[in-house]
Amino acid sequence: MKKDGRSISRETLENYRFQALKLRKKGWKVNKIAEAFGINRGSVSSWFTKVKRYGENSLKSTKAKGKKPKLNLENRKTILGWLKESAVEFGFENPLWTCKMIQQMIKKELKISLSISKIWEWLQKWNITNQKPERQAKQRDEKLVKKWIKEEWPKIDKHRRRWQAMIYFVDEAGVSLIPVLGKTWAPKGKTPKVKVTGNRGGFCVSSAISPGGKMIFRIEKGKVNSDSYLDFLQKIIKQHPRRKIIVIADNAPAHKSAILKGFEESNKTRFAMYNIPPYSPDLNPDEHVWAYLKAKSLLTHQANSVSELKEVANRKMKAIQKNKGLINSFFMHSYVI
Repeated sequence: MKKDGRSISRETLENYRFQALKLRKKGWKVNKIAEAFGINRGSVSSWFTKVKRYGENSLKSTKAKGKKPKLNLENRKTILGWLKESAVEFGFENPLWTCKMIQQMIKKELKISLSISKIWEWLQKWNITNQKPERQAKQRDEKLVKKWIKEEWPKIDKHRRRWQAMIYFVDEAGVSLIPVLGKTWAPKGKTPKVKVTGNRGGFCVSSAISPGGKMIFRIEKGKVNSDSYLDFLQKIIKQHPRRKIIVIADNAPAHKSAILKGFEESNKTRFAMYNIPPYSPDLNPDEHVWAYLKAKSLLTHQANSVSELKEVANRKMKAIQKNKGLINSFFMHSYVI
């Protein structure tokens, strides 16, 4: 049975067409050419008809265009614009985007129907990944934050340069006996179990880091209040007996009490305090100390009691303290120069 050419590769079929044209010019009949190539007469005849209408170049193979994609460049811009905003802005109860929600928006706004798997495929093609967002307080005032970075921070930095002072960012965090769990390899469908203590408890740790890679810390005996915070500031000052010190902290009540203001006033020739705007932990590089401590140094810790955990935390904090490069990395992508 003669073929119509569909089972032959594009390159081979193209060669057949041009060879057939040469034979035709030599006077070969269509039937004879078809027999020579094992192609049915109708297909060979259509080649020659095509040459008469469009020229010999029409015999060259062309790639199939394929199915036209449902989403174009404008659709892409529109969808990416949605993803830059909270899903709540588009009528959803949850602010986090899911493929199902994107599917609903595409159908509603663009009048295009796509499967969930196809939407996932498009998102991957656009380099959009499924991520765990960072928390941000609703009370945060973005205008105040921008003003602080633009006006207050240059003022602090000017103060630092005028004094030739050491500048420290200070913060405190709670460390829980219940550990943050990391990931491990395991057979699919068989979630592994890690034994950790069922006891509850924890403690506070204070730390201060400088852009120069220095770190001072203390494991607190109780909750941080104005007295304990003042004591920690005095510890920082003692570390630099011949240097002037500037401290930056958040707006916690313990950081803004009358006791502290009195201490600052009585030491105003060599000590100054500043505060970042409320609900703006991202402005304090010292926050990265806690992220590193909890999500890496103490990840899946096996301490069974608070006292045991304090020993582990103290050892891990000392390791961070000795790593100047690590401390410097906490200031990367920060407004601090």
